[in-house]
Amino acid sequence: MLSHGKVRGTSGFFWLNAAEMQIDVLASGWDAESGISLPSQNRIDTMWMSEAGVVDAFFFVGPRPKDVLRQYAAVTGASALPQMFAVAYHQCRWNYRDEEDVENVDAKFDEFDIPYDVLWLDIEHTDGKRYFTWDRTLFPNPEEMQRKLAGKGRHMVTIADPHIKRDENYYLHKEASEKGYYVKDSSGNDFDGWCWPGSSSYPDTLNPEIRSWWADKFSYQSYVGSTPSLYIWNDMNEPSVFNGPEVTMPRDAIHYGGVEHRE
Repeated sequence: MLSHGKVRGTSGFFWLNAAEMQIDVLASGWDAESGISLPSQNRIDTMWMSEAGVVDAFFFVGPRPKDVLRQYAAVTGASALPQMFAVAYHQCRWNYRDEEDVENVDAKFDEFDIPYDVLWLDIEHTDGKRYFTWDRTLFPNPEEMQRKLAGKGRHMVTIADPHIKRDENYYLHKEASEKGYYVKDSSGNDFDGWCWPGSSSYPDTLNPEIRSWWADKFSYQSYVGSTPSLYIWNDMNEPSVFNGPEVTMPRDAIHYGGVEHRE
């Protein structure tokens, strides 16, 4: 939160906590405890409340806006600059049917002289909603499809959501299940929720070992059919659980280190 005034300059406050929280910004003269309006005290009060977990609070003294941003970045790290193509026009919809559909859409942009840099493929490009795979009937030559776009200076993005279809024939589920890489339910079993693929489980990325394992799946060697012009759309990472409370994971699900999901 930023505070800015002509006399006091600019300052900032950063409340670092991952749990569900409530923040109230109270107008000048409003008393939070009594709920009644009081004579103006020429200030604005705020109330911060988190459900669980550790809270780290940081004050940034400024005094100029750019000083506050520099102080904030000293705590969090500075954001990486995106590649130039990433700030250009992207074309995306749910869903392009097959390679022919992709070629037709790309050709129409050329026909009508509309510049664009990136074409996105949603979940239907996969083999039965198994991420890091291709439906080889609809997309039989993904590398060639990407190379054709790259030849025009364009890129492709495919989706890879962090839920894994519970299918014993799916290599990703088999690996995660055998290695105990899934978030657990309150009873200590692999959490089983419902998402786009149906019955799904979720890699526990609080665990550094699992983060490394998941990151490896994006490599060219692991992601068969990918090329240097392919980029990733990381979606549904709230995580989304269609049959869960508030359409997400139960708060008593257990992560690495015994951390509850509510935290």
